[in-house]
Amino acid sequence: MRAETIGSRVTRRHCAGRVEAVFEHACNVALEDGGLIAVLAPQAGNVAHGIRLARDSRFDSSLRPGMPVRLEEDRVDFGAGAATLKLAGARTWSSALRPGGCWRPRSMGAAASARCLLRREAAVRGSVFLDAVLGMEPPATPLAACIAPLLAALSGCTRARDCAGALRQVARLVGLGPGLTPAGDDFIIGWLAGLALRAGNHPQRAFLRELCAGIAPLGCATTSVSRQHLEDACALAFSERLSDLCLAIGDAASAAALRSAVAAQMQVGASSGADAAAGVMFALFDCSPARPPVR
Repeated sequence: MRAETIGSRVTRRHCAGRVEAVFEHACNVALEDGGLIAVLAPQAGNVAHGIRLARDSRFDSSLRPGMPVRLEEDRVDFGAGAATLKLAGARTWSSALRPGGCWRPRSMGAAASARCLLRREAAVRGSVFLDAVLGMEPPATPLAACIAPLLAALSGCTRARDCAGALRQVARLVGLGPGLTPAGDDFIIGWLAGLALRAGNHPQRAFLRELCAGIAPLGCATTSVSRQHLEDACALAFSERLSDLCLAIGDAASAAALRSAVAAQMQVGASSGADAAAGVMFALFDCSPARPPVR
């Protein structure tokens, strides 16, 4: 196997680990230092902790959970010769989203268009967070009942730039929902991306930094995969598809480009892409400091 891209947060020092989970076109490697690396097929979007292959490979045909892994500067060795991933020649990938870097006067118009596109997708994606943020009727589930008051409180704290209050609400979201990446975590990541998109002045950027510093330690309350995604987001190292969606909104991209960015984001996981997109919309439409805080 040969790598095409290496995420900016993948360690390049010598270290050991083990295969944590294997899927048909991906695998997760847990490192001894507590970090995690995702090895991804070419069709997957880049992530900051990921290594994406140049050619597709069936991971589940040669790799097994628990298999030892050795990460070297130029390769990743799996087991006793089960597979080797060559890193030489791979380019480093990093998220292009920078706080306030692409926000334009027309950006809210693009955000409104993205919101309309997401409404069309919501019916088939099964995201309680997207239903709640878009004002659609969610299924009558304990999760739906839980998040409505929580999001109202988070909105008010964010608009008031009450970091302590916002972190109390975020702590209730971490690990909320089933799966490798619980819906609450995906929502938080999208919310941070949306706040970064709008962070065009010093107070907004300072508030974002304070939030990220407070959220990073909360990852201990969720899965190892989700914890790594949260750590990336708190370093403002967002996934490629989420970053592309935010950039398309910020740059007021063409209708075709915006549709493509929304579609790509919604293809992430069963509902992870939709949950993160809900977080972006929540940050853009429900968290503006210009609106009076909800009491």
